[in-house]
Amino acid sequence: MNNKNYFSFLITKFRFKIFVLIIFLILFSGNTQIFSQDEIEIVESIPLETSLENSDLPRTLNVWLKMINEAKESVDIETFYFANEKGKPLEQIIAALKDAAGRGVIVRIIADSGFYSKNDKSVDELEGIKNITIKKIPFSNLAGGVMHAKYFIADKINVFTGSQNFDWRALIHIHEIGIRVKNKDMGRTFSELFETDWKLCDNNFYGITNMAVHFFVNKDNPVTVSSDKYGQVMMYPAFSPPDLNMPGLSSEEDELIKIIDYSKNRLLIQMYSYSPKTRSKEIKYDRIDNALRSAASRGVKVKIIFSDWAIRDEATDFIKSLSAEKNIEIKFSSIPQYSAGFIPYSRVEHCKYFISDNNISWISSSNWEQSYFKNSRNATIVTDNIRINEELEKVFYRSWDSNFTEKVDIDRKYESVKRN
Repeated sequence: MNNKNYFSFLITKFRFKIFVLIIFLILFSGNTQIFSQDEIEIVESIPLETSLENSDLPRTLNVWLKMINEAKESVDIETFYFANEKGKPLEQIIAALKDAAGRGVIVRIIADSGFYSKNDKSVDELEGIKNITIKKIPFSNLAGGVMHAKYFIADKINVFTGSQNFDWRALIHIHEIGIRVKNKDMGRTFSELFETDWKLCDNNFYGITNMAVHFFVNKDNPVTVSSDKYGQVMMYPAFSPPDLNMPGLSSEEDELIKIIDYSKNRLLIQMYSYSPKTRSKEIKYDRIDNALRSAASRGVKVKIIFSDWAIRDEATDFIKSLSAEKNIEIKFSSIPQYSAGFIPYSRVEHCKYFISDNNISWISSSNWEQSYFKNSRNATIVTDNIRINEELEKVFYRSWDSNFTEKVDIDRKYESVKRN
């Protein structure tokens, strides 16, 4: 079964309802632009001084500023961390959040407590400001991992998610991919997740154990939105970890494997890291690895770009082994250092996306390691749309064909790169 067949039953399920809605709106509104309130953008951060700057996709900084500046009632942010430096572009985001609060917009922020306690505390710049409330979520205590998601919602309808942390480097020195969707059902689904995690910041498990099952956008109830650029797009979100998902939300890991299993022709994957590591030294995480090998064995052409930060410990041998499979090609990417000097924790491809065949696209915050699916909060949006698939194909090949990627050599001894 290919990916079109995977989504066909969903399309059939909603076809009649959509038809009735169209007729109703045409008859009673006199306006055929019935989805004009919906918007979709693929959003990219580009490391300065690289060939990737040729992309014409919207930049993260501009999209975030527009979302915040246009917010009228609320901005809810759930992000791994904030990292700002004086004179750097995240200052514009912080200023926009302060301005929003000043005009009466309620701003709520969730950050990971463990990362905050040991690292950058730039989120404190927003403490003590009227209409801004900040909470830290103890995800290590809750699930044994971290709050690794990077999403925010403006006015309960305008959603952004992707690989971008609220880090100034993620705006100009790291390659990132995200997606913005303005749609009330997607907004409601992400908002319900935020409300749950807001309660969990105080170790209040009411949000999980006693929550009534609401209508969520999920694999069984995808939403169809329309935009001027991409036309009709069927999509749904998926989240991790399953144990802290409300009833009705789709599981990232399950959907990821299903899409790979249904792939018929090709998989183009760009991923920050890939590892077999688990909490047990005796057990390796190989669910994704097995799915990729199975896809390749049935003739699916698989191309993968891993960042050079994936070169560490046993992960390198894991990647080498995968690259030896027929129909699988893997490259490491190494972004050149900035001309002004070394910048810690930057100059890397941090993207977490892939495309399947000619229609399915996956944009996520999850790295491909077990802990990101089983123990950490992450978010993904899956789309079924040829134009979005083509857009991400261009993103992929800009890196694949660049002079800073090279094919994995199974005979080479790789050394870990300097990060800080």
